[in-house]
Amino acid sequence: MVYRGKPSRACLECRVKRRKCDLSRPTCRQCVRAGSRCDGYRDQHSLEFQDQTAETLDRSGFLFDNYLPVRSICSNQAVSVSPKLPQKKATAYQSTEPPHDPWMMITLSPEQQGLHFFFHHYLVNGAGPSSSHPDCFSTIYARATGHGYLANLAIAVGSASLAYLRNTSTLIQAASQSYSRAIRDIRIGLADPAEAASDQMLVSVMLLALYETVTLDFDNDLNPWDRHVDGALALIQLRGVSQLRNRIGRSIFLNLRTELLINCLQRQARVPLILVNWLNEARHYETAQEAPAARLANIIVKACSILALAKEDITNEAKLPQLISELLSVDHDFVYWSENLPSEYRYETVTSPDESILAYTGRYDIYPSADIAHTWNLLRCARIILHQIIVEAISILLKAPSVSPSDSLHIPHRAMLRTSDAEIYENASHICYSVPYILQSCGKPVKAGSLRAVHALPLLWPLYIAGTAYTASDALREWVTTRMEMIKEVTGMQRARLVVSHSNAPT
Repeated sequence: MVYRGKPSRACLECRVKRRKCDLSRPTCRQCVRAGSRCDGYRDQHSLEFQDQTAETLDRSGFLFDNYLPVRSICSNQAVSVSPKLPQKKATAYQSTEPPHDPWMMITLSPEQQGLHFFFHHYLVNGAGPSSSHPDCFSTIYARATGHGYLANLAIAVGSASLAYLRNTSTLIQAASQSYSRAIRDIRIGLADPAEAASDQMLVSVMLLALYETVTLDFDNDLNPWDRHVDGALALIQLRGVSQLRNRIGRSIFLNLRTELLINCLQRQARVPLILVNWLNEARHYETAQEAPAARLANIIVKACSILALAKEDITNEAKLPQLISELLSVDHDFVYWSENLPSEYRYETVTSPDESILAYTGRYDIYPSADIAHTWNLLRCARIILHQIIVEAISILLKAPSVSPSDSLHIPHRAMLRTSDAEIYENASHICYSVPYILQSCGKPVKAGSLRAVHALPLLWPLYIAGTAYTASDALREWVTTRMEMIKEVTGMQRARLVVSHSNAPT
C-alpha cells in the first residue's frame, strides 16, 4: 500500500473534461450547463491509499512484454494467475528464446487487455527510432483521466488489434462497446467549445482513423482519413493560432499535416484551402529542423493541384503536352528539395549479405530520426505517383492519331518514359531500404516482442505504393508482401492485409 496524497474533489465528468468543478451537490452545475451527465463524486478516503503490487512487479521485471501488465486505471482491481498459453510456432521474424517467466501470466478483463496492447504497440514510450517531436498519443493520453472518450478509444484500438490476433469474440465486443462509448462522449464534448478545441479532442480524431485502419471498417478503401478530414480541419480552425505556439500543439498539427497531405495524394485531390492557409501560418512558428519538411509540404500542395488537374484532363490529347510539362516542373521542385537539404537530413547506406534480416537486396539505410525517414518516404511516394501519371499521359499521347513515329516529339517522349520508369523503380527501392531502420531491425532479425504497430503504421502506405508500382519486380512485390504479412501477424492491423491483397493483384 502507498499513500497517494489528497485526491481531486471534482466530479468524474469534470475530471475527464479537465475543467474546474464547482463541487455542487447532488449535481455539478458545470455538468448541467454543458448538458453532460454528472456521475457524482468519489469517496475522498478510498483513494488515499492504493495497492500498487502489480505496478511494483512491472517495474521489477516480473511482468514482461508478452504478458499483460496492470496499468494505472485498473490498479485497484483484482487480478488472478493462470498458466501461460502455449507459444506460437516460431517464424523467421519471431524470437525463439524462452520467456523469462514461463509459469505465470496476469489475467485481465478484455478492456484491460486491449488497453495494455494499445500502450505496448501504439505509444512510442522511448522505444525505437528517435523522433524530433514528442509522441502525441503518449503525452495527451497522460493528461486524460478516468474513462473518457480518449481512454475508450485507446481500449477500442487495442482490443480490436488483439481480437484479430487471437480471433476472440469477447475482445471484438469490448472494442465495439468502447468505440460506441467514445463516439457518444465525443459528441457531448464537441458541444463544449473549450473541450472541442482541446488537444485530446484532436488526438481523438486521429484515433478514430486509427481504429478504422485496424478494423478495415471503411468499405475496403485505403483512405480511412476520408470521413474524418472535414472534422479534423474544423477542429484545427477552432483551435486557432495558439496550437502552433507550444511544442505539443505543434506536434499534433504536424502529424495531422502529414496525414492529410497523404490523403490528398492518395485521392489525387487538391489540398483544402483551410489546410493550405494553416500551412502558411505554421511557417511563422517552425524551427530550423522543421523547415525542410514544411517546404516539402508546400511542394506537395502544388503537386496535388496538378494531379487533380490530371484526373480531369488525362484523356484530353490537346492538353496533355502542357500537363506533362507541369508534372515535370513539380518533379523538378522535388529533386531540388532533395539536393538542397541540410546535412541533418542525410542518411547512411549499409549493405549486408545476411539474408536473415529484413534488408531488401541486402541493403538498408540508417536515418538521423524516424521523422526524417518518414519525410523521405513521403517524397518518394509523391514522386512515384507523379511519374506514373507522366507515364500514363505520355503513353496516351504517343498513341494519339496525330502523333506518328517520325514526329519530332516522339523520341523525347520515349526518353521521358525511360526516365520515369527509372525514377519509379529507384524511389520504390529506397522505400524498401528504409524499412529495417523504421522497424528497428538494422543489422539483425526482428524479434516478436520488438516490433511495434506505432513504427509499422507509417510504412503501410509507402510499402503499398512501392509494391503496386507498375515497374515493381516480382522480387520486390514478394518482399513487400512478406513485410506486410509480418506486420499483420504481429500487430493485428487489418489494413496490412488489404495492402497485401492489392500488392498481389495482377497488373
